[in-house]
Amino acid sequence: MTRWRALRPALGAAILGAAALAPGCDARRPTGTAAQATTGASVAPATAAAPAPPLEVEFAGCSAVHVGPACALPDDRTLRIWVKAPADARVAIAVDAAVVADAPLASLDGARVQGGVLARVPVAEGARALSVTAERGGGRASFRLELRPAVDAPGLKEAETLRRRGDLDAASSALDALASDADPAVQALAIGKRARVDLARGRIPEAIAGFEASIRAHREAGRISDEFLDRFALSYALLFNGRRFAEARAALDALGPLEASHPEGRAVKPYYAALLSSEAGDLRAALRQLDASAAGAERLGLSDHRLHVLQERADVLQTLGRPLEAQALLRDVQASSPAGRAPCERASLLNDLGWNALQVAWASSGSSEPRAGAERPRALTDTESPLMAALELYGAACPKPAKRANALTNLALAKLEAGQASAARALLDEARRTDARPDAGVAMYWLEIEGRVALGSGDPASALQIYGRLARLADASELPEGRYRAALGRGRALEAMGRLDAAAQAYEQAEELRGDLGALVPLGQGRGGYLGRLEESARRLVDLLLRRDPRRAVRAARRSRARALAMLGWIDRIEALGGEERARWERALAAYREARAAFDEEGRDDWRLSSDELEAVRVARASRGRSIRARLEEALLLVRQGEPAAVEVEAAPALEEGELMLVVHPIREGWAGFAITRDGVVAQRLPALDASAPAAALAPRLLAPFDAQLRAATRLRVAAHGELARVDFHALPWDGAPLVARMPVTYGLDLPRRGARPAEGAGAGQAPERALVVADPRRDLPAARREADAVAAALSGKGLRVERLSGGLATRRAVANALEEPGLALFHYAGHGVFGGLDGWDSSLALSGGSELAVGDILALRRAPARAVLSGCDTARTEAASGARGLGLGLAQALLIAGARSVIAATRPVDDALAERVMAALYAGERGEPGEQLREASLAALRADPSSDWASFRALVP
Repeated sequence: MTRWRALRPALGAAILGAAALAPGCDARRPTGTAAQATTGASVAPATAAAPAPPLEVEFAGCSAVHVGPACALPDDRTLRIWVKAPADARVAIAVDAAVVADAPLASLDGARVQGGVLARVPVAEGARALSVTAERGGGRASFRLELRPAVDAPGLKEAETLRRRGDLDAASSALDALASDADPAVQALAIGKRARVDLARGRIPEAIAGFEASIRAHREAGRISDEFLDRFALSYALLFNGRRFAEARAALDALGPLEASHPEGRAVKPYYAALLSSEAGDLRAALRQLDASAAGAERLGLSDHRLHVLQERADVLQTLGRPLEAQALLRDVQASSPAGRAPCERASLLNDLGWNALQVAWASSGSSEPRAGAERPRALTDTESPLMAALELYGAACPKPAKRANALTNLALAKLEAGQASAARALLDEARRTDARPDAGVAMYWLEIEGRVALGSGDPASALQIYGRLARLADASELPEGRYRAALGRGRALEAMGRLDAAAQAYEQAEELRGDLGALVPLGQGRGGYLGRLEESARRLVDLLLRRDPRRAVRAARRSRARALAMLGWIDRIEALGGEERARWERALAAYREARAAFDEEGRDDWRLSSDELEAVRVARASRGRSIRARLEEALLLVRQGEPAAVEVEAAPALEEGELMLVVHPIREGWAGFAITRDGVVAQRLPALDASAPAAALAPRLLAPFDAQLRAATRLRVAAHGELARVDFHALPWDGAPLVARMPVTYGLDLPRRGARPAEGAGAGQAPERALVVADPRRDLPAARREADAVAAALSGKGLRVERLSGGLATRRAVANALEEPGLALFHYAGHGVFGGLDGWDSSLALSGGSELAVGDILALRRAPARAVLSGCDTARTEAASGARGLGLGLAQALLIAGARSVIAATRPVDDALAERVMAALYAGERGEPGEQLREASLAALRADPSSDWASFRALVP
C-alpha cells in the first residue's frame, strides 16, 4: 500500500467531517420536508398557559463540562451556542441578566446551520449562567447552562506541551509533581495525561490501567468532558493494541447516559465508533458514524475536527473503490485547512491527495499502463503537485523518513504513468535510500516499478524475472495483493515476449487472485489501488482471448462481472452480523490482525534478500502462513454464509429457446462484444463508444455487428459492463422501430445466486403467495397512492395475499421484516427512490419518519422477494464510470444480488403520471415473464405519449 492511513488525531481531540448530500429525484419529490433534529439538553417549557415553541440548544467550547450540565469557561471566554426554533420565534440569549441577542430566529446573528443558528457568545468574567429562551404566540421555552471558572493548573499545561513535543521523560517528571496536588480534579487529569505518556512509550497495560483510573476519578468528580476524553483514549488504545473490539466498544457505550449533557462529546463519539467499525471491516457502519459525527461538527463549529474526519472518510471510500468521492473530500479538506495547520498533517493530506488522484487515473482508464499517444489524464496531472509538496514537508518541517519514502514511491508511480521511466527509476532509488525497512506493501510496489520500467524500456525478459521476485516476496509475506500484481505483471511480460498461451494463463491466475482479494477489501487489504485497477487483468485476458478463443474470452468477461458484483454483497454482510455472530467475527478478526501484524514486522527486511534467500524464508514461514490463512478463513466464513470462496460462472449461460444474450466487456482499447445463443458464440471487437451518444449513433455500433443473431432471436438478454450499462439497448432503433418493439429485452447481471434464496411459489395445500405493496411512505405522492390501490386490487384478483404498508406504517423495520418473511412472491414499491453517492452505493428507498431502505440494507437481507417492482426515481440507476469500472450498483441490482429473480425499476427520474401509466399497464395482463410484461407496458406508454421517457424502466434479471 503506498498511501498512509489518514493521521490519527491527537487523543482527546474532536474529529468530525461533513456529509455529502445525495441528489434527490426531480419528479417524484416531496412538496416539503422537515429537518431531522438533534436532541438538546436541559430544554423545558417555561409556561403551561400556551404551547411552548420547540427549542433545541447545543453548546461547545467549554474548557470542561460538569454534571448539570455546567460549563467551565475557556481562556477566550467565548462559547458557541447552536439554537433551533421556529423561524418566527423570538429568541433571546443572555449571560446572567445581560442580553447578548434578542431577535426572531430568522434574524439572529450567526451562521445558518441545519435549520438553526450557530452563534458565538462572549462571557463576562464572573458570569454565573447562560440562558436561551424562545417565545411564540404566548408560549415560552427556555434553556439554562451554569457557568464556572476553569481549573487553573499550569503544571498540567506544561506536561501536555512536553508530551506533544515528544519529551516524555520531562512530561513524566512534570506529572510526578502533580500527584499530591490538593485538587482532586488536578490529580485525575494528571493520571489521564500519564496514561497518554505510557501509551506513547508503548507501555500498553499501564496506559489502559491509567485511563481506567482517571475515568473513575472523573466520574466521582462529575467531570463529564474529561471522562469522554479519557474513554476515547482508552477505546483507541484497546482497539489499536490487540484489537480488543468488545472492550473498546464498551468504553464508548458507557458514555451513553452522559451524552445529553455534553453535545461536543456526543459529536465526537461517532468518530471513535467509526474507527472501531472500520477496523472490524464494517465499512458501511463506519461511513454512517462519520456522517453522524459530521452533523455534530457542523452544528457546533468544530472546524479542526472536521478536517480529520474528512480524511478518515476519504480513506474508507478509497478502500471501497470510490476514489472520486474520496478526492472530493480531500479537496474540501485542502480548501478548508488553516494556514497554520501542523506540517505533518499538511504532508499527510498532500500525500493522500496525490495517491488518490493516481487511483482516479487508474479507475478512469481501467489500467495502470499509459496508452501511447493518449492525452494525459487530468487526475494524473493532479498527482504530482501535491506529492512534490509532501516531499518538501517530509524532508524538512516534518522529518519522517518512512513517510517520505512512501511519497517518493507514489511520485515514481505517477512518473511511470506519464511515461517518464528514468525519472521514476531515480525516485525509486531515492525511496530505497530513505527507508531501509519499508512496509512489505511498499517494497512490493518498488518491485512493480522496476518491472514496469523494464517493460517500458523493451526488456520483457528482465521484467519477467522481476515479477517472479515480486511473487516470491508476496508468498513470503502472505500478501494476496502482491501475488495479484505479480501475476498481472508476468502476463504483461509474457505477452510482450510473444508467449501468448503463457500470458493468458498468468492473467487467469491474476483473475483467481482478484477473487481472493475481493473478500479482503472490508479488512482494508487490497485497498492500495486494487479496486481502482481490478479490471486490468480481465481486460487483458478478454482482449488476448478474443482473437484466439472466443468461448474462453466470453467466459472470462462474464466471470469478471460476476466477481465484481459478488464482492459487493460480502462487504455489506459484515454490517448485518449481530450478537454472537459479530462477537465471533471480531474474535477471529482480532486473532488474524495480530498474527498479520507480527508477520509484517518480521518481513520488513525481506526486500533485501536474494531469490534463494527469499525461497528459504518462505519455506521457514510456511506453517505460520498457513495459520494466518486459517485465521482469515475462519473470519470470512462468517460473512460468506456458506457460499464458496471462488465465484464461478457456468461454461455457458442457461438460455431459453430463441433467447440471445449480448455481453459487452471493456478491453484495452474499446470493447469486446459477444452474442451467445444455445448454438454458440459470435465475438466482435467494438470501437470505443460514448455511452451518452444519441441512440441513432449507438445502434449501428452496438446492434449492427450482431444483426444476424438478432434477427434469429425471439428475446434478448443484455449483460453490459461499465459505462455501457447505462445504454438503453431496448430503445435503440432497429429496422425502423425501437428494439423492444421486436422482442422482449431484459438486463442480466449474469450472477450466480447467493446463499439466501428468494421465496418459492406456493404449492398445493399451501397458503396463497404473498405480495407486499409499500406506498407513498412520505405522504406526498397522491399518484403513488392511486397506483398502489390499483396494484393491490390487481394482485388480489390474481390470487395473491396482499400486505400493504402505506404512509406512516411503512417504517424501515416494518418493511425489512416483511421482506424477510418466507413466501414473498412480489414486492411493489411506489414512492421516492433516492440515488446517493457518486457511484450509487448510498441509494435508498424513502420510508416513513425520514427512514430509508438503503442498498446495504438490501444486500444484508436474509431472503429476498422472488420478484420486485420499484416504481420510483433512479431505482435501477448506476454510475459505473464514476468509480472503479464495473462496480456501479443500484437498488434493483442489490435486490438481484440478494436473491430476487427479477426486478422492474427505473434508471432515472420518472414523471408521476408516466409511472402510474406504466404500472397500470404492467399489472393489467396475466402474470408472465417480466421482460414481456414490461415490453407491453412500455409500448403502451410510447403509444400514449411518444414524447414521454417511456424507456426509463428496465426489467433486470440475475
